[in-house]
Amino acid sequence: MEGPLPGFFIIGAQKSGTSTLHRLLQGHPQAYLCDPKEPHYFSDPAAWERGERWYRSLFADAGDALAIGEASTTYSMYPHYSGVVERLTSVVSQPRVIYLLREPIARMRSAYLHALTWGSETRPIAQALTQDPRYLLTTSYALQAEQWLAAVPRDRLLLLSLDELEADRDAALARVCDFLGIDSAWRPTETAAAVVNASEGKRPPRAWWRALGELTLRTGSTDRVPAWMVRLNEGDSTLVRREVAADELVVPPGLVAQLHRALHADSTRLRRLWGADAPAWLQDESEGRDSA
Repeated sequence: MEGPLPGFFIIGAQKSGTSTLHRLLQGHPQAYLCDPKEPHYFSDPAAWERGERWYRSLFADAGDALAIGEASTTYSMYPHYSGVVERLTSVVSQPRVIYLLREPIARMRSAYLHALTWGSETRPIAQALTQDPRYLLTTSYALQAEQWLAAVPRDRLLLLSLDELEADRDAALARVCDFLGIDSAWRPTETAAAVVNASEGKRPPRAWWRALGELTLRTGSTDRVPAWMVRLNEGDSTLVRREVAADELVVPPGLVAQLHRALHADSTRLRRLWGADAPAWLQDESEGRDSA
């Protein structure tokens, strides 16, 4: 069944509270967000090839919702995912865009943990953050915002800090609802308002289990994976998954300073873009803070 096109998009940043905001807005009687949360339609070539009819089908149950949207964090991962803004605005001419941001080092640390638990990251954190430019580029918030502002008016881009959402959820949610043109006096239930942490409680695969999975992919035998392997992978068995030690997530002070310096110019541009209500961490970044 074909539905309407969405009018708003939560574009990220990854590991900055997008799942929490998504769940909050799902409970709003005047809003509709699709399931799955992240269709990646405008960033994933395979999803894009499925066509607009498939994309519209994700919103077939939107009914008379006043605000219809989705939340794909890959929409703010330029240049790893390029052409997103162009594709999206060719389909939705005047989107409203919500960009939820987080203190940079905390975001990168959380992104590393997320990749570690999924098995896509195996390097120590210091090595990963210096060797993989995606960690820094995804945290280059001005760079990402500028891609959108090339096609979207400033008043259609809402910048929101995770700090705001955590410190005063109701006030932050009211800002979002005002931005979307829906009832800002509405409040979620306490259950719906609980913070979502997609990486909490998850364990990274052990080296031998990850190697077995990579071997399976290389040999093209994924259609012959035994049921017991599937169950083990989806479970939380200590046989195949290990705990994350606290010291694995420590970013050395020297690297913290290095990352702040690398982000300084971007943070300065973002501070100007954000204005007087910029969060404290951004003011520190744009003033050239050297430590976290």
